[in-house]
Amino acid sequence: MTAQEFIKNRLILLKNNFEFIKIRYEYRKTTFSHIVEIIPLTVFEENQQYLDEETNFENEFEKLFPNENIVFISENSLTEIYKSEFELGYEIIFNLDINNFEIEFTGYNETGKQNQSQNNYALAA
Repeated sequence: MTAQEFIKNRLILLKNNFEFIKIRYEYRKTTFSHIVEIIPLTVFEENQQYLDEETNFENEFEKLFPNENIVFISENSLTEIYKSEFELGYEIIFNLDINNFEIEFTGYNETGKQNQSQNNYALAA
């Protein structure tokens, strides 16, 4: 098992235990560093169960992969995720009622609103 596989598997378990968190992961080959972003920050500040699981995660990782680094970050950290390779909790759900919504538009000299349930199919050029 590679370090990346180990981390992804453990992050899935972590997400299952703490459904309210969002997770992003990035591996940096140049420094052999694994960056794990956990949001919200309050989980680090207020949740002892989470902290215990993170500590166990880090300890096990360090034993299995002593030549690599793992860093946990959160909001406003100086270290940032630049290119996420793996994400959990960022699923987007759209709930759009296409029969009842408003569009705001701006013309050359006027602004207006139109309720789309009136089915006006005029197009602007």
